[in-house]
Amino acid sequence: MTELLIVLKVFPEGDEVSLDKIYNEIASKLPEGYKIVKKETEPIAYGLNSLVLYVQMPEQTEGGTDLLEETANSIEGVSHAEVVGMTRLGF
Repeated sequence: MTELLIVLKVFPEGDEVSLDKIYNEIASKLPEGYKIVKKETEPIAYGLNSLVLYVQMPEQTEGGTDLLEETANSIEGVSHAEVVGMTRLGF
């Protein structure tokens, strides 16, 4: 089965929000078949950072990236989350 690698950028509501807490909550709420393979932080402005997650998921998933965005956006402390990249991993 072909897998996708999704790049999800998560913006916190403010600099007082713990990105580790957001990461842990997203990781615990991911649908079956989704897994975070890498995480990074990226500066936005004035000490505020976003969380960049690399999520592996099956290509033929109903709801696909919408479900991933909805899951991230439902977390307390998240201003918004959006898919900023996608690539296929299987051959």
